[in-house]
Amino acid sequence: MRRAVDRATGPSALSWWSWLVTLPFAVTVMSGLQYISGGPWAIVAVGMLEHAAVGATMLAGWAVLRATPQRVRVPVVFLVFGVIGLLRPLLFLAAGWVLGVPVAAGDLVGRIFINVVTTITMLSLIAAVVDLVRDHIGVYRRLRAAQRASARDAERTVARISELRRSVVETVLAQLDDAAAAAAAHGIRPADAARLLRGLAQEVVRPASHRLYSDDVATAEEGALDGPVRVRDWIASVLLGMRPAPALPLAVLFAVLVVPFGVAQYGLLFCLPPLVCGFSVVWAGNLVLGWIVGRVARIFRAMMLLVGYGVIGVLLSLTTRLVVEALGRVPDMVWVEMVTYPAIAFGAALVASLSARVRRDQAALEAAVQANVLEAADGRSALDHEREGLARLLHSGVQSELIAAALSLGAGSAEDASDGVREVVSNIRAELSAPRSEPDAADRIGALVESWGSAIPLRSSFGDGVWERLGEAGRAEAVVDAISEGLANAVRHGDGSEVTLEVRAAAHGGVSVVVVSGGALSTAVPGIGLRQLAERGDVALRELDGRVELVVAIP
Repeated sequence: MRRAVDRATGPSALSWWSWLVTLPFAVTVMSGLQYISGGPWAIVAVGMLEHAAVGATMLAGWAVLRATPQRVRVPVVFLVFGVIGLLRPLLFLAAGWVLGVPVAAGDLVGRIFINVVTTITMLSLIAAVVDLVRDHIGVYRRLRAAQRASARDAERTVARISELRRSVVETVLAQLDDAAAAAAAHGIRPADAARLLRGLAQEVVRPASHRLYSDDVATAEEGALDGPVRVRDWIASVLLGMRPAPALPLAVLFAVLVVPFGVAQYGLLFCLPPLVCGFSVVWAGNLVLGWIVGRVARIFRAMMLLVGYGVIGVLLSLTTRLVVEALGRVPDMVWVEMVTYPAIAFGAALVASLSARVRRDQAALEAAVQANVLEAADGRSALDHEREGLARLLHSGVQSELIAAALSLGAGSAEDASDGVREVVSNIRAELSAPRSEPDAADRIGALVESWGSAIPLRSSFGDGVWERLGEAGRAEAVVDAISEGLANAVRHGDGSEVTLEVRAAAHGGVSVVVVSGGALSTAVPGIGLRQLAERGDVALRELDGRVELVVAIP
């Protein structure tokens, strides 16, 4: 409830949409046509002029809200909404007078009461929808950008590893192949072959290995979690996520809206039977519609809601008409319910759907950001592993093999050593072309901590004996997950202060991960990540002296 009030009274309390969305009602069902003496064009003209004047009052209200202190904003917003509703019937009379169209005041007090209730409800609903739309567009934009960044970074990592192989391995192999081809074309004496291989080791392979050791290879740039959103994609995501508004609250909301009209039209006691019957129809209709919508494909749910609420509106109007006639009165304007109910109901459904969608996409965004950190760490680790592996292979393997082959060929008695040179180059090609093994736990965890350390103030430590225990793949994977979840929690619950990470040896050959951050827990209910960690070890999340501590003991 508090969140709904915050949305209704927040920055979107009065906006262009507040005026625009109410425009169709102002010139049709809410135009006061029963009080106008004239044809359709007179009704539209009075309604348009009146709504233009209402727009001016909204603009004045917007200026008042901009100057309103935050501590009193909620009551002031509802007061402004009420004043707009109060002025609306008066502006209706003024519009008729300006245009020279005869208009009747009718039950002015009753009309003011109806307009105040209706305006507060409508403007609150519109403000909540606009606020939710703005929130969801922001979350949706960051989510799609994070997903694009994840795919882009994965492609960049593959491209960089490929570029690393091309720039280093292929360059080295090309020079070795050129030397082998020259030796085969003209023949080469053993002593010359020995000098050639030593030269290749010193002038080609050794510098290449040193460059790999000393030059840091650029990793994927961190993409901003923002980007353009195609309106079509966003609308599709909203429509596919549509769900019915809760049945009982929606029935209560519409009853609150029609009570002022019923009391003004028929009196309090007389309007109770049609109100109770109408409430029953709406509540039952909402329950049935909810059951139906839950069993149709997502692509048809928005259309099903529109049709369903339209049918409920028709049933509501017919019920009200029959009950009023049964009580001996002439139904007046009950058809308005047939038009207003679907609009109010679909707006409430949109609020419920967007609220759920924002929560779901925020969770998906958090997961995508965490996945990006993991993928960036894995990419950095894979790239570093490839670079360091190639450097070691060139320095310790290829260089040694060239020198050893040079000694062997130099001691030979054959007249032509070109076949020996070709064999050495062929063996080296096979070594350099072989895929590298997967990075070990130390590489993965080190890259992960480095990635997080670039994003948050982080102090980490690893106890004695930890790395030996992480040789077991399942335990290492659990530690990676525990660190990721712990640091994600630190961002979620933290206050921006330094986060400490400690990985230490535990009893019975296990490992404990401890993450401590400033801040406070927003909920005592563990999330999915913690519940998954609990399946692999003992998890404790607690708040102590203004710090949040997560301890995961992995056997």
